[in-house]
Amino acid sequence: MLFLTQPAVTKSIQLAEEELGVKLFVRSKGKLIPTAEATFLYPEMERIFGDIFHLQDLANEVRQGHAGRIVLATVSNLSAALLGRAIAQFRTRHPKVRFDVEVHSTKVVLERVRLGQVGLGLLDLSPKDPSNVDVMELCDASVHCVMPRDHPLAQFESVTPALLVDYPILTFPDDTTSNSLVREAFRQDNVPCNFIMTINHSYLACSLIDLGSGVGLIDEFHLHTDSFPRLTARPFLPTIQLKPTVVTTAGRMVSLIVGEFIEELRVTAQRIAR
Repeated sequence: MLFLTQPAVTKSIQLAEEELGVKLFVRSKGKLIPTAEATFLYPEMERIFGDIFHLQDLANEVRQGHAGRIVLATVSNLSAALLGRAIAQFRTRHPKVRFDVEVHSTKVVLERVRLGQVGLGLLDLSPKDPSNVDVMELCDASVHCVMPRDHPLAQFESVTPALLVDYPILTFPDDTTSNSLVREAFRQDNVPCNFIMTINHSYLACSLIDLGSGVGLIDEFHLHTDSFPRLTARPFLPTIQLKPTVVTTAGRMVSLIVGEFIEELRVTAQRIAR
């Protein structure tokens, strides 16, 4: 895989162990097994390689004249409605820019940003633990009730827990802040929660709502992609704020091209959230 001979790899490992003064691998049943010391050092090594790749990207940008590569990680809720639009608009002005996009959970997005493995991360909420990342909120958004256009709830300007008492509901996963806030709203109104499903992907939630599985207390971003013309949304009250947010590695200056793309995300997010 490395296009190196086995003795060359062995020699490299020996040199690394001599330089660091710790044993990195032990041989067991013909296989090399990383030691506890190697496992402990691995995240820092990943960060260093992330810095090297970042430097290479900056050098390419300077050499090519405001071109480059943007490596980012996003949560699924924002991948199509916000990120897709922002990339499409950005590439009309910067066709030489290459994008490498990963879709992960919030936890993984934050970890990859902290280790410097991606240039930026896109989240639907500001992180609870902002350590080792710089945070920039893009816009104010809120939880909406998503439903078919001919649904009885569509006649209301907003939707409250009391109006939802007789309807099956799809919402955010149980381990999210948004889910806790939705449940608290029902508790405060002394209304039972008829949650039939929790989903960490609002595109799938919209698909299920479109197929008649219920209504959704989710974000409304995917309704702006024109993928669900039969669906509509009403604000959920009490208001539950969502905060589309960009995170970057703490203390690391982003490249010019990444800075411009972050601004594109901000403009696109505010346009969608109006």
